[in-house]
Amino acid sequence: MTNFKELLIKTKQDIDNVFKHSFLPNNNSLEKTSEAMNYIINLGDGGKRIRPAIVMTIVDVFNGDKKTGQIFAEAVELIHSYTLIIDDIQDDGKTRRGEATCHIKYDTNTAILAATRLFERGAAPFHNYCPYKFQILNDQLHQGQAADLNTKDWSKDQLTLQDLQFIHAGKTSSLIQMSILGGCVASGLNDEHTEKLLRYGYYLGLAFQAKDDILSRVSKIEETGKSSMENKTSFTHFFEDPAAALNAAKELARKAKTELSYFSKNNIGILEEITDFAVLRNK
Repeated sequence: MTNFKELLIKTKQDIDNVFKHSFLPNNNSLEKTSEAMNYIINLGDGGKRIRPAIVMTIVDVFNGDKKTGQIFAEAVELIHSYTLIIDDIQDDGKTRRGEATCHIKYDTNTAILAATRLFERGAAPFHNYCPYKFQILNDQLHQGQAADLNTKDWSKDQLTLQDLQFIHAGKTSSLIQMSILGGCVASGLNDEHTEKLLRYGYYLGLAFQAKDDILSRVSKIEETGKSSMENKTSFTHFFEDPAAALNAAKELARKAKTELSYFSKNNIGILEEITDFAVLRNK
């Protein structure tokens, strides 16, 4: 069994190699959705590809089918790219990973249609293999985004930490849980094992987003490559300082690890490593 850093590097190489040759621009001058799709899935060197790496981690831990795992790894990254386009449009974001967002590079209508194509491609294997569980996570994803939009003008005093974690569960946990679900399907895990791992993914997502919010507060925009979050209520707003927020994020990570206690200690080391990475990373 490899460690997460090695698996992350390998998965990124594999996904990058596939995506560089996906949705290549064609000679049709009437529309540019394929070009926009290629742009967003490779934007800023493609990002870290953490979600595909989570798929392949589950496959590695439980001796799953790597070919099926790769299908889900690509699928979840397409869905993730879809969310980036929609999020940037709805937040009026101008930059992501240090480059123009998709709707700024092209136009809003092209970006929306490119996002729709990406989502349909990404959702296909989930519909084929695990439609019911995917539907639950898909609802969670979009309800979280809707809640984020509906509360963006609320004051800090109006939004509770529980409200914010409902949003984070939708915008972040759901994609991590989709990654885990894909890995579980590729590994042939039963419902009991899958549900335990999905619960782990729920807390892992909350911890991951909490750390993102902490980094956004303490880092300059040039270091993160992301647009400013000054107008959005973040995890750090509920704590006296970033150190207190980090302690709370570590508690979420601890809850994630607790969900792993069901499994053999020999199996969960790399999953615990991912959990530590979520809250200890610097970018």
